[in-house]
Amino acid sequence: MLNSVALISIKDIFDVLFVAGVFYFVLFFIKQSRSYVLAYAVGTLTLFIFLVWAFQLNLTQQLLQTFGVLLMFVFVVVFQRELRQFFDWIFVSTRRLTHGSRQKSLSDDVSFAIMKSVQEMATKKIGALIVFPGELPLEGIIQGGFPLDGRISVPLLLSIFDHSSPGHDGAMIIDNNRVKKFGAHLPLAENYSAFDKAGTRHRAAVGVTEKSDALAIVVSEERGEISVAEDGQLEKISEPHVLEERINKFISEAQEPEFSHFWRIFLTRNWRLKILAVVLAIILRAII
Repeated sequence: MLNSVALISIKDIFDVLFVAGVFYFVLFFIKQSRSYVLAYAVGTLTLFIFLVWAFQLNLTQQLLQTFGVLLMFVFVVVFQRELRQFFDWIFVSTRRLTHGSRQKSLSDDVSFAIMKSVQEMATKKIGALIVFPGELPLEGIIQGGFPLDGRISVPLLLSIFDHSSPGHDGAMIIDNNRVKKFGAHLPLAENYSAFDKAGTRHRAAVGVTEKSDALAIVVSEERGEISVAEDGQLEKISEPHVLEERINKFISEAQEPEFSHFWRIFLTRNWRLKILAVVLAIILRAII
């Protein structure tokens, strides 16, 4: 009898820990990607279904069973971008755990060309927006743009952001020492109250780093200031060497081969999220 009780207790503990792990995985994704709209939608739908079954609303249950597939289809269509981002995030996270991060590079001459171009554009007050992708793909986030795959140089960067260029208002995507695309449109930041005095470029720079693990450099056309956006935060850069350090740090963190930066954050930080996940799992176990 005692052995059975002990066995059931251990089983329940592992059950709660497993569900808490699933909750934490989802909460961590929401925090990293800032997909709060998707979180609200899933939470509201889950609460609605729970209340329907808890209060035995038979008519509503029949409707859900009859039109459940249609509702799920509508949900997928409405939130297809967020769901694609979620599965991209799972794929990249799994690849980081098993194979390490994708190797990136930024040669000295390319780094010098970027620094010199950004400084010259800041001096001349030429607006610019440059994005360095991280591990998460940007295809589902950015729109439009012109494919280029060009070799980086000062004349090329200055010509792209010249006012006579058709893509000067968009963003330039730089990956592995090449200009992959220019004139791309980025998502605007959702929570932009802290940057209300900045322009659309700054909001786009913050927006792409809210939706991905990219790094963005933005040059203000009005003030000639250089700023860096990362993890949904915007920071003004006053010294050229600070900008170079930020880019080199971003590139080096993307090359951590074994226990990557992402998994170190996932496993060793966010204790509030972990506690919340355990509490939610316990509440769910008590209800069921």
